Amino acid sequence: MTPPTLAMERTALAWRRTSLGAAGCALLFAHQVTADGWPTNALPMVAAVLSLLLSFLGWFRGRALHHGRVAAGRPVVTAAAAAVGLVALIAFTGLLVTRLID
Repeated sequence: MTPPTLAMERTALAWRRTSLGAAGCALLFAHQVTADGWPTNALPMVAAVLSLLLSFLGWFRGRALHHGRVAAGRPVVTAAAAAVGLVALIAFTGLLVTRLID
């Protein structure tokens, strides 16, 4: 294993920022579920759950890197990218549906 470097520290901080941003998105989607305006609550609820899972994933990956545990990161990065893509697709779909109804 390689010793902790500044690059690993920056990567750990980036994962923590990602987890905080995902937690914020989860809160916004959860607020959207409770507010009127969306024709269905299923899409924002799925996006909130995915964002919350991404938040936990980013937090734990950041902690692992901060403590010098460099495991295979490819599955984590792939899962994070897929979650971000799905959340963005859900948000875009919700925006289009809302615009078409109004």
